[in-house]
Amino acid sequence: MHDLHIHLGGAVPSSVLWEILCDNGLRTGFNNFASFHESLTARPDEVASLDDFLGRYFEVTEEIQSSPSAANVSAYQVVAKAYRRAQVRALELRFNPFKRVRHGLHTMDAIILAVMQGLERASLHYGVATGIILSLGRDLSLEANWQIIEAAIKWRSRGALNGANGVVGIDMAGPESRSLELSKPWLSEITTMMEKAREAGLKITYHVGESEGTGAEGMMKVIEAIHPDRIGHGIELRRAEGRLRENLIARLQDEGICLELCPTVNRVTRVVPDFQWLGGFVRLLAANDVPFCINTDNPYLVHTNLKKEHEIVAAELGDDAGSLLNLATQHAVQHRFLCA
Repeated sequence: MHDLHIHLGGAVPSSVLWEILCDNGLRTGFNNFASFHESLTARPDEVASLDDFLGRYFEVTEEIQSSPSAANVSAYQVVAKAYRRAQVRALELRFNPFKRVRHGLHTMDAIILAVMQGLERASLHYGVATGIILSLGRDLSLEANWQIIEAAIKWRSRGALNGANGVVGIDMAGPESRSLELSKPWLSEITTMMEKAREAGLKITYHVGESEGTGAEGMMKVIEAIHPDRIGHGIELRRAEGRLRENLIARLQDEGICLELCPTVNRVTRVVPDFQWLGGFVRLLAANDVPFCINTDNPYLVHTNLKKEHEIVAAELGDDAGSLLNLATQHAVQHRFLCA
């Protein structure tokens, strides 16, 4: 199994985060582990929207992970838990280093190196191939995003040491509600950033079409401007109609852009009401030769693992489950950014 879409901020057990919080003497409003654990359990009936999810939970986890030691431990635990829970054999971990410097107390270089070292240990211990995807932020300034691009180029793949690949790609993440992909000046600047990363040998994935904020139109804008190797989610394709739907499917097929599907988190963030759309959507992708893979996104915030995500998809596919899940696994292998 390969997990190509998993966030450091949402993939670390609350018990590990609690230990980091206590050991570092961080001041928070949590008086005990029980209240802390409860606060980091995301439920659909408590989450108002995707923006609410990103703001409510990630601000807490990113702050706790904002030191080299915390980043190192967190990265190791993500791989260890993924292997023990679902026998994951390859994992691409994404995070935003700018959001973990604790207001300038630490450097992005120190955070990236710490995550890299945590992944190297985990790759050595569990035999899991790993890589780092650095996330840009829609909620960050263009200057901050440029700093992340420069850091990614500086720390790009160090050659699969014990299965750990170093920085292999760039992502765009963050709230979709401002529909920034529909802003020509903003997208033009982001395109320039992505082109510089690609020239340096980095792969590109991009959160878009996860919600109505960017929608199918935003997906098309990103594909036309950036030509990403993969798209995070992209499920707004299911609601596209007419010529836009036809053109989107054609571009995804022609450019071989792989959609990173993450069913449980989509339900928790209420961008979909349930899983009933899932079977038809997977069949649509397969019938049109659009690559897709199954991932966890934020396994500990939404209480899932990769095995469970495959089971959710299988339940919606019925008799087609075996062949289509095998296809998803093949696509994950073909479209991963890892060199080994």
